[in-house]
Amino acid sequence: MSSQVTIKRSPFILIRTFIAIELAAFLCYFLVTGRGSYKSDIYNQIPLLSGLIPYDVAKLLFLAGVQLFITVYAFARWYSESYSVRPGSLSHRWGVFFRKERIVPLDKSMAVTVSSGPLGKRLHYGSIRIEGGPSRAFLTLAAISQPTAVMGILERCINPQSRGFTQPDVPKLLKADEHERLEFKSSLRFDHKSGNVNRELERAVMKTVAAFLNTKGGELVIGVSDKREPLGLLRDYQSLQHPSNDGFENHFTQVFNAMIGPEFRHLVKLWFHQLGPHDICIVQVMPSAWPVYLRIDNGEHFFVRTGNITTALKLSEVESYRRSHWPGRGAQNA
Repeated sequence: MSSQVTIKRSPFILIRTFIAIELAAFLCYFLVTGRGSYKSDIYNQIPLLSGLIPYDVAKLLFLAGVQLFITVYAFARWYSESYSVRPGSLSHRWGVFFRKERIVPLDKSMAVTVSSGPLGKRLHYGSIRIEGGPSRAFLTLAAISQPTAVMGILERCINPQSRGFTQPDVPKLLKADEHERLEFKSSLRFDHKSGNVNRELERAVMKTVAAFLNTKGGELVIGVSDKREPLGLLRDYQSLQHPSNDGFENHFTQVFNAMIGPEFRHLVKLWFHQLGPHDICIVQVMPSAWPVYLRIDNGEHFFVRTGNITTALKLSEVESYRRSHWPGRGAQNA
């Protein structure tokens, strides 16, 4: 499913709201017309109004005006609220005077529950609550029609990137040239030329990962030079507090969370493979369902893959790319 599906709240909720408005109006009318002449006395002290409109007519007009305003507002609020489902994400839009939007990723690890009251079961509407996942997000689709059918739509829109990773074909990768979905790095942080740890190498790795997230995904092979010479991860291991592939993955995750964000970590998996005496790491990256920004020196940068190159987009180019690559997405991360 590639198109966007819009879900509205059940019209029975609107009818229920109108009934509540009528009951509230009746109560207000009872309070206004209750015993005591002080209301009339206060009104008569306003000569501009009391001279034009009698008190009995004024109170009816006032109550009718308030009732009309609340009714129109309730309808506008119902009409403007919607849920939009696309593969990998669900957005909630609402607001009459000020439009708001919230986007929640749809991940297979999220818990989805449906609830309907006695009236909802008879009229076929209910609420769906989505919560959990790597980002610990939650969202309730309140009082929607045919919740069972909506559940089917949500299941088809679960982010396909989160449904599992496939073990990489290492020999095939090593025979391939770098392209839009493949790149090689000599190391994560150890500079083989200078013989020291170089944080710029970590940035270069995260730029590639962010670009894969923002494009079509890909595989980053670490521990192999551009000429396919196996260099291994030993020097990277020795630069870490825990010199092992577990320590390597923990450090990768720390850098990733700091520069990209933990909410995207579930879209990346590290595979370790022994190539002769050397360990190498294949970083598998799935495409993100929403824009990913890389944090560098207190600034945010946006990277994509163009051919076999990681490219930084200018601010003026990001919006155009976002609109074409993620139609309907907000500019900000979910």
